[in-house]
Amino acid sequence: MTTATLDRSVEPTNATPVATVTAPTMQLRGAPDGSTRKTAVLVGLCFLAATFTFAIGNALIRSYFSIATAHDALMAGVFLLSCCGLAVAANGAAMRRVLTPQTPVRSRAYFILRVAECLTLVAVGVYFLASHAQWHAYVLAVYVVSGAAGLVLSSALRTSRIVPGNLSMLGLIGYPIFLLGSILAMFNLINVTHGAGMLALVPGGLFELILPIWLFTKGFTTHQTEG
Repeated sequence: MTTATLDRSVEPTNATPVATVTAPTMQLRGAPDGSTRKTAVLVGLCFLAATFTFAIGNALIRSYFSIATAHDALMAGVFLLSCCGLAVAANGAAMRRVLTPQTPVRSRAYFILRVAECLTLVAVGVYFLASHAQWHAYVLAVYVVSGAAGLVLSSALRTSRIVPGNLSMLGLIGYPIFLLGSILAMFNLINVTHGAGMLALVPGGLFELILPIWLFTKGFTTHQTEG
C-alpha cells in the first residue's frame, strides 16, 4: 500500500510597512481668533474710560467741596466714579480671557483687584452722597488698589509677551513708584496730588496712555510655536 503525501506550500507574505508622516502642527498662544482683536479694543477703551471718568469725577467732587458748587456737581462726580468702577471691572474681566492661557494665577489676581477697585470707587461715592463730608485722601485708597492691579498686569504682560517687552517694562517700573508714592502719601510724607509728589504718578500714567494706543493700532501679539 502506497501513501501519497501532500505538500502544502505556503507562500510567505511580505507586509510592506506604511510610513506615517506627521506634519508639524502650529499652535497659537493667546487666542488667535478674530475676537482677540475686539478684546484688545475693549481693554483699550476701558483704560481710557477709567482714566477720563476718574479725572473728571474727581475734579467735580473737589469743586463741590472747595468752591461750594451746586449739589449736581457732587452727583455727577459720584456718577462718573461709578462709571470708572465699571470700566476697571470690565477691564479685569476682558484681560482674564487673554491672560489665563499663559498666566492663570495672575489673571485671576488681576480680575479680583479690579473688582476690588470698582467696589472701592462705589463705596467712596456712597460715602460722599450719605455724609456730604470732605475726604481728600479717598484717592489714595483708590490709587493703592489700582497700583497693585497695574503691577500684576504688567508682570503678566511681561510673561505672556502679548504686548512689546518695553511697554510691559514701563508698567513694571511705573507701578511700584506709583504704589510707593501712594503709600507714602497715606503717612503724609509726600503729596501725590500737588507739586513734585505728582511725579510718582507719571510712569504709571504713561503706561495707561500708551497701552490703549498700542491695543487700538496693533492689538495683542500672538506667538507661533511648532509642536
